[in-house]
Amino acid sequence: MRNNEPKILPLTQGGEANVLAQLSLVKILIVVVLVVAAWVLPKWIRGLFDGLEKHNPRLRFFLRQVEPPLRVAIWFAALLLSAEILAPSKSAFLAALGSAALAIGLGLQDLIKNLIGGFVVIVDRPFQTGDRVEFGEACGEVKQIGLRSTKVLADSGMLVTIPNADVLTKPIFNANVGVAECMVSAEVALPASADVDEALKLCRQVAVCCPYTYLGRHVEVDLHQDNKRQKMTLLVIQAYVYDHRFASAMKTDILRRAQREFLSHGILGHTEGTAHHHGE
Repeated sequence: MRNNEPKILPLTQGGEANVLAQLSLVKILIVVVLVVAAWVLPKWIRGLFDGLEKHNPRLRFFLRQVEPPLRVAIWFAALLLSAEILAPSKSAFLAALGSAALAIGLGLQDLIKNLIGGFVVIVDRPFQTGDRVEFGEACGEVKQIGLRSTKVLADSGMLVTIPNADVLTKPIFNANVGVAECMVSAEVALPASADVDEALKLCRQVAVCCPYTYLGRHVEVDLHQDNKRQKMTLLVIQAYVYDHRFASAMKTDILRRAQREFLSHGILGHTEGTAHHHGE
């Protein structure tokens, strides 16, 4: 008899609510785990790269090239998966993405510019982590390239945060472009009556003998006339430091050695002195 067939009882309203609540809680927990993982994983990768860098310093620039794209990929994957998990259907997921894009485009224009600038930095690579750059008033080593900003450790020891949107509109001066060595320039001022030939020879010897000099690149000593001080002659020493982090130490060492040699060879009197130096 048909009356003996099993009946499928519909879920009560309270039962449906409990199932939906459990599913929502699971989804929320998964999203939280994804966000935490996206926040922790780049830090763990940074620590891993620091350890590898200490064991093999030659890997420094390669690892710093890999790190920014990895960070972007991790966050992008986490956000995309979170949106897909929370959306009840594919159409709702696409609609949510469209609404989010519209809201972000209208209300967060500066953030969008910075994000675009971050992608440009990662793809076009005007500089990378570890490079020595001059950007506006900031001059130092690039410590981190993020989605929104780039952090530069200035020579003064201050950490400068630069919005990535500025990368699209302002000039950037890169001293080493993905390699450790970079050019260091130091100026030495001498009286116009000094023996220029002897001074040029001594300056070249000083640059070559400096412990920071990278001898795989050329060493130059140029002669210039100091227009501001008519009775002075400028010698510009240009050499490459083997690691740009020692650029300041190299300039100091070159100037110290140059002054000592000039005094010992009688090119300078004890009442005279060498002049200033400038950056790369």
